[in-house]
Amino acid sequence: MILLDTSACIDYLNGNKEIKKVIEEQDDLIHITSITIYEMNIGFERTKRKISEQRYKQLYKPWLEFISSMEIFALGFKEAEKAAKIYDALESQGKAIDDNDILIIGIMLANGIKKLITKNIRHFERIVDIELITY
Repeated sequence: MILLDTSACIDYLNGNKEIKKVIEEQDDLIHITSITIYEMNIGFERTKRKISEQRYKQLYKPWLEFISSMEIFALGFKEAEKAAKIYDALESQGKAIDDNDILIIGIMLANGIKKLITKNIRHFERIVDIELITY
């Protein structure tokens, strides 16, 4: 299994050909986390408020279609525990990253997922035990 980071989801919705190609090339199933749902919905609500209801609808419907066949991995107890351990390890090395990124990695690793498609290499490269698929 492979997870998509929020940056990859945004780029997919914006028609980025590179991310679409990377997704098509994968043999494993691709999924997302509830953290990505949260981050994406912040963007959708902001779009509705700052741009227009029409633009919101132009983005939201394709989003729902895009994720319709994906499993959405949630933040539960074991995922939160894993994320806390990752946070502590990074902070102790002076390499802390955004909380949402740590939560995504905690969800990934607690569920045995080792691959992440992302453009946000700078943060995620600090995490051992995962494979980054970039575009």
